[in-house]
Amino acid sequence: MEILFDRYDVTSVGEISDVDLFSLYRELRPPGVRTAQVAAALETLYGCNSDTLYKLDIEHAIRELDRRYFLLQDLEWEYKCLARRDGLISEEDSRLLFTATHHPNFSLRKFQTWLSGRVLKGSGVPFNEIDVLLCNIPTTDEIIAELPSVPLPEIPLGRSSTTVITDKTKSFARQKKLEKLSYLRKLQELKAKRSDNLKQRKKVGPCCSAEPTYAWLSEFSS
Repeated sequence: MEILFDRYDVTSVGEISDVDLFSLYRELRPPGVRTAQVAAALETLYGCNSDTLYKLDIEHAIRELDRRYFLLQDLEWEYKCLARRDGLISEEDSRLLFTATHHPNFSLRKFQTWLSGRVLKGSGVPFNEIDVLLCNIPTTDEIIAELPSVPLPEIPLGRSSTTVITDKTKSFARQKKLEKLSYLRKLQELKAKRSDNLKQRKKVGPCCSAEPTYAWLSEFSS
């Protein structure tokens, strides 16, 4: 890998640009990925926007680009099976795609931020509008940071703190159970919709020529 890096490091300073990394990876794994994916990979690697890759980090960068490269292949297949006649998917289907890809670290806040920032709200969603976001899987720390701070409950006179906390816990558990059931129902609807798409498209293209796997659904069956 270092030999390939040195070919693009023409000045021998131990670093290459994001453009060079794009070309390097395209040579390593044709046809490569979009420049936006390269930029996102560097941001994941360094924690901020960067247009430079240092030689010491080349293996980490390639691993991150490989993760995106192979994930994109699965995502493109899923997207095509959800696409309408115009080749786009709805915003509702895009949420299901985000949820299935990012589970259990799906961030509703990040999704709503993207949704509210769309120029044509309610319009069909092209794949190149969401491919980078789909590959940017939130970390557990990011999800924890999004959780709202819950103030300590006031304890009414005549009731023990244990009773109040128990009531709050039961209410929270009941709410989470309802959310889980609603989430599972939507995922099952997505599975049924994909199955219908498979039956309709087997004769028109290779994108749906094989049955997909739904291993991630088993996590919600318990």
